[in-house]
Amino acid sequence: MTSVRTTKEWLVVGTPPARKPRSLWVRVLVGLTSTTALLGTAALVAAAAIVPPIGARRVARDAALNEVSAMMQPGERVVSQAFASQRRWTDMWRESFGVVVATDRRLLYVGAPPTPLLRPRDDGPLELLVESYPYDAAFTLEPRTLLWGRQRGLVLRTPGMAVDFLVDDEAWNEARRVAEASAAARGVATRELEQVDQRVREAPRRAEEYVPYVVRRGETLTGLARRFRTSPDVLRQLNRLEQDELKVGQQLRVPKVVAADSLP
Repeated sequence: MTSVRTTKEWLVVGTPPARKPRSLWVRVLVGLTSTTALLGTAALVAAAAIVPPIGARRVARDAALNEVSAMMQPGERVVSQAFASQRRWTDMWRESFGVVVATDRRLLYVGAPPTPLLRPRDDGPLELLVESYPYDAAFTLEPRTLLWGRQRGLVLRTPGMAVDFLVDDEAWNEARRVAEASAAARGVATRELEQVDQRVREAPRRAEEYVPYVVRRGETLTGLARRFRTSPDVLRQLNRLEQDELKVGQQLRVPKVVAADSLP
């Protein structure tokens, strides 16, 4: 026998009790609370990404100074230096700390990359960024106002790129001295190169004897040509070089000169 469910039973079993709708002010308050929480979380994440951990600046600068000391070649000396930092898009604009150094032979920047966001930095020595610009290379270093006039810094320009170094107010005078020392040394190197080129053009000659030479860090083809009293073209032909870029440890043949004259 088929049973028939009454209307009263259907309402009790199949229909949930009606809820009283929230008022407009309650809905607005809940929405604002959720939005505020999301914005606060996003702000905390952004702050953690931008603000470096406590002590990161000191650790990075100490490591940079130690690396500069290790990079000094025999007879090379530091003329001026200034603490600086960089914000690269490859690091999501997070700040990396280091030092800009003008020696009597080249301009150096050594810095430590920012702490990784997704994993802690491994124990051990920092992986440092090292940039070396010999004074016979084509570059300029000038004090400038960066970040839309909100911070001072140094701008390094080469034929292929421009690099900004941010400088704190307390290091501004040291940064200006680095730029002045770099400009003075580049002027001397340029004049010496012009004199060598002039002598080569006026009295071209081929060396009667050649000797092997191993390229060291920071050396360029133009600088070696001046050092061994020849021209870059002679070194290119002698070593069958297709480009001017040299590698550390690369072995070349160079003209033999008097030992005292071959020193940098």
